[in-house]
Amino acid sequence: MVISKDKEKSQFEFKRDSKFFEKEGSSRAITSGSLYMFFSLINAGCIWIFIIIGTDWPGLTYFGLTTALNGILSLIGIGITRYFIAEIKSAYVLNEELGRIKATTYSKLLFLVGVGLGILMIITPFIFGSFIRNTLLRECIFASGFSSFLIYGTFMFQIGLEIKNRYDIIAFTSIFNGVFILPAGIIFMSFNLNPFWFTFYPFFNLITIILLIYYFNRLTPYSVMDIFKASLRSRNMRKRASPEVRDLIENHQVLIYMKNSMYSMIINIQNSKFFEYILFFIATIYLTIFTDASYQSFGLSLLTVLMAYGAVKSVILYYSAPLNIEIAEATVKNSHETIEEAINASTRISSILALGFLTAMVALSEEILFYLHRDFFYEGNVFNNDLFVMAQILFIMIIIGQFLYGYSTLFGNALIGSGNVSLAAIGFSITLILILTTSPILIFFFGILGIGIVMLISALFLLPYILIQLKRKLNIKYKFRIYRLIPNLVIMLLIMLIFPFNNVFSIIIGIIISAALYLLLNPFFGVSIPEDLQMINDLFSTLKLNFLGNLIVNTMKITYNISPLNKDKIVLEEDTLILVKK
Repeated sequence: MVISKDKEKSQFEFKRDSKFFEKEGSSRAITSGSLYMFFSLINAGCIWIFIIIGTDWPGLTYFGLTTALNGILSLIGIGITRYFIAEIKSAYVLNEELGRIKATTYSKLLFLVGVGLGILMIITPFIFGSFIRNTLLRECIFASGFSSFLIYGTFMFQIGLEIKNRYDIIAFTSIFNGVFILPAGIIFMSFNLNPFWFTFYPFFNLITIILLIYYFNRLTPYSVMDIFKASLRSRNMRKRASPEVRDLIENHQVLIYMKNSMYSMIINIQNSKFFEYILFFIATIYLTIFTDASYQSFGLSLLTVLMAYGAVKSVILYYSAPLNIEIAEATVKNSHETIEEAINASTRISSILALGFLTAMVALSEEILFYLHRDFFYEGNVFNNDLFVMAQILFIMIIIGQFLYGYSTLFGNALIGSGNVSLAAIGFSITLILILTTSPILIFFFGILGIGIVMLISALFLLPYILIQLKRKLNIKYKFRIYRLIPNLVIMLLIMLIFPFNNVFSIIIGIIISAALYLLLNPFFGVSIPEDLQMINDLFSTLKLNFLGNLIVNTMKITYNISPLNKDKIVLEEDTLILVKK
């Protein structure tokens, strides 16, 4: 099947037997993100089930705090790798040897950072134990140190695959974290095992690192041994390079790299939910000082659950890394059209999913909390409605705030890929300062509800700032078409408000019906456009679900064509889909 535009025929074309990761451009970015999102949702679904089952399990607090610590540890690695990918992708376009030298050097540096952080975390409870009086915190810090070795080893192998745009492999391995956490949690709860050992949950998932090592050895243009042999000094990097490459290696190359990596780390601060975890820790301090033990336990467990639901913003974040890579490559090739198309397409596709999730979560906030986590709100046999209403308001604010953070990260990665890393870092730094200065005050006056207020205030500053910088530096004409989503979102919201939810089963049925109608109507309102057919075929061909991909493509074509709102029509001519005027 080939898809093309009418006015400039063959300007947009797709062959079914091609592989999406071999074709540069917006389709590769959005297909990579969509594939990553597909498997990650399976992972998130397993963790969601685990949280529901473990609502009143003491180990949930261990899980929440350790996840926060691991997220902060991961933040440094994610920031380093996002800049790493942009620079290496650019280097490979210029010279393959230069790309390989930088890749091995920076991979070694990344691994050493992980080892250093791990050792620091392990010894902290022993050296500063007298200052850390909370036993739970000491135990979680200790366990996170060991997890650091595994986390940074995973980063190192993933980077090699990202260089080859193999998000199909990275996406597939992402499911195993939740797949193993769920049965492990059930075993811990069933046999009443010591919840402390659950702080080592990343090690329940060793199959991921095994698979990554296997594919790294098969596909990456350098080996593990090359990484460990690499030098961290610019002089030695030059000495080992061929004459035509030496002049491309800058003085103090590693120091320049580390400086820009720190900027990138700040921009990608939300990949590990750093803002949320900072607020989590400030709330922990507040609860410890100003509340009794029972409310402290309730508050920490509730925040763990609500922050987990906020993670649905990841449907946006999954597109940030592929977008970063595409823009880095397009920038070196001076292809402004590809840059603009990649930004607009990634934003539009991620928004179809993200805003659908956001609307559903807001509409179902009461039902989700009541039917899935009602045990939180019982004091003895009495249901505390005041706590329930407070939790629902906080739920909605956290969801909205996290989604706005997600868009900021997506556009921030576009700035990283284009070489404007410092501009985005300034915006995220100001946001962090804003959070640190306002959160103690607002949490003190409004309790844990202050977390949601801080998130909304800071997010509403950050997103406009990043959009302005992106438009100013890259001269982007935004064509997101998101405004066309509004009628469809209103329809979905009304269905969910009217649907008779009275148990978990009815929630699932209502979500399926609403989601199906929402996706079906998107082409009708002109949000899903003909170019999306390429992404859909890429995605489902990779998943070996061609029949389902064809069904979705044909349904989309019919829905698009019958709409009086669309000024053109998709027709099939000689196994080719052509967009023509009505």
